[in-house]
Amino acid sequence: MKILFIINPIAGNGTALRAVPEIEKQCRNLHLDFDIQLTRYPGHGSEIAKEMSNRYSIITAVGGDGTVLEVANGLIGSKVPLGIIPLGSGNDLSRGLGIPSTIDGALSNLMKSRPQSIDIGLIGGNCYFLNVASIGFDAEIVKDLEGIRRWIPGKAAYYFSAFHKLLTYRPKTVKLKMDQQERVEKILLLAICNGSYYGGGMKVNPKGSFTDGYLDLILIRPLSKIKFILLFQKFVKGEHLALPYVEHLKCKELEIKSDEELVINGDGEIIASTPAQLSIRHLAIEVIFPA
Repeated sequence: MKILFIINPIAGNGTALRAVPEIEKQCRNLHLDFDIQLTRYPGHGSEIAKEMSNRYSIITAVGGDGTVLEVANGLIGSKVPLGIIPLGSGNDLSRGLGIPSTIDGALSNLMKSRPQSIDIGLIGGNCYFLNVASIGFDAEIVKDLEGIRRWIPGKAAYYFSAFHKLLTYRPKTVKLKMDQQERVEKILLLAICNGSYYGGGMKVNPKGSFTDGYLDLILIRPLSKIKFILLFQKFVKGEHLALPYVEHLKCKELEIKSDEELVINGDGEIIASTPAQLSIRHLAIEVIFPA
């Protein structure tokens, strides 16, 4: 068995890069045959994974959800399983899959767990997400983060962006077609989920399944700032589905239209915009995680 580790050196504010000596040490202690490659630019992880997929038994993404998505994009259609060492800021996909957050725990998972097929989300014809996509309030936060991170580091940038957006955000009107059902909604946000967690541990989709062949839609209608605080507290714990301004829907295909162009956040990155067609690809990639 030969393993390739694809490491994003800026993931987790450099945490992934600083972990390289420890990964090398533990792999040698385990007598593993391994190589390491660092990504150099956006999309490089996909290129490496696609080019190297026929040379390795496992290709492992080392970084956050964005790094994992990049590497996964290069493996879709191959039979090489995806491994994950979660060393980013959010690590929501690995949290949902039960992958340990420590290097030794994640390496143990690679050795002891078997590859399992999971669903993936598809936007348009070739834009994938593994965990959660969204439009509205939270996607606008992600959109603003790139500029804010020039001045404010780490999670503080996210909290600053969220507070600013709370003061300035205006609800969006969208036209949704879910399989054959159509409706027009005014939303605070719409999360299109494969997994359960996003935003660094918020349990947006407590009924999530990576293998059921459906997208879970968590639709949140506009609400007052006081109710927003209540929503946020319940959102983190996954206790929000019973709230009157929250609706849980399921579909296999989703079309989103709006009068204004809305950005789409996919696994913590802005990856598309409306109008958009989303669908689920059932059991389309193998990932190594605990049964």
